[in-house]
Amino acid sequence: MKFFSDAGQFLERVQPFLLKREAEHCLILGLLDELRSGEELGAEPPLMASVEERGEVAGVALMTPPRNLVLSWTAGDSTLDTIARELHAAGVVIPGVNGSADIAQKFVSRWSELSGCSYRVQMAQRIYQLRLVTNESRAAGRLREPTLSDEALLREWRAAFSMDAEGMDREQAEKDAALPLRESRHLLLWEVDGSAVSMAGYSGRTPNGIRVAWVYTPPENRGKGFAGACVAALSQKLLDDGRRFCFLYTDLANPISNHIYQKMGYEPVIDATVYSLSQKVR
Repeated sequence: MKFFSDAGQFLERVQPFLLKREAEHCLILGLLDELRSGEELGAEPPLMASVEERGEVAGVALMTPPRNLVLSWTAGDSTLDTIARELHAAGVVIPGVNGSADIAQKFVSRWSELSGCSYRVQMAQRIYQLRLVTNESRAAGRLREPTLSDEALLREWRAAFSMDAEGMDREQAEKDAALPLRESRHLLLWEVDGSAVSMAGYSGRTPNGIRVAWVYTPPENRGKGFAGACVAALSQKLLDDGRRFCFLYTDLANPISNHIYQKMGYEPVIDATVYSLSQKVR
């Protein structure tokens, strides 16, 4: 396994491999685009590594501490075994794992054998890809850019999203939300009669697409179609701005949102799983 310290060199090496499954790898590609641009995504330098077989990239691992380890697709279990053994031998601490369902499950099982850490499913997800918005919501309102007067509201909603969708505790969620949004990350609002009722954002450029994220509607405004309208309008804007695809992660525990996204043109690509790892030896 080869470790990299320069995000540009790493992306140049692994991008052809990752682009063979661009939607599945949208998170890794997007994070690497941000790192290459000089953004600091974690408290420590990122972990960037690839496994090669017969001179070709066979697997990619990326971690921006304190965030989870993100794994690429791999053709065989031997590649995952190599990643697990090399990271364990290097003394790397992994808080959790994010990858396609089969890949992530095999890795955490092997990591548990090596480290003694226990693991649990934090979230079962599905990755979607959209080429064309086929059914925009008829909900009232319009998409707009936030203004300075929206800053307090966006902090509140960012924290609420982190607690609801990512399982983050309130203290950490509010701490993260208080930080300025990174340059590569953008939030927009859905407004009805002059009041913001929902939000969605985008980040993580890939060579052909971009990832829609941070879809949040406060409880009092749910069930009215605002989130669907916001995502549909935002997705159309991103396509109009030159992106060939929009990507989206969903929570499989929420069948309503999965149905809504498919109605507007998002097509399922692959299921993914987020695992959390204990740091205590069993």
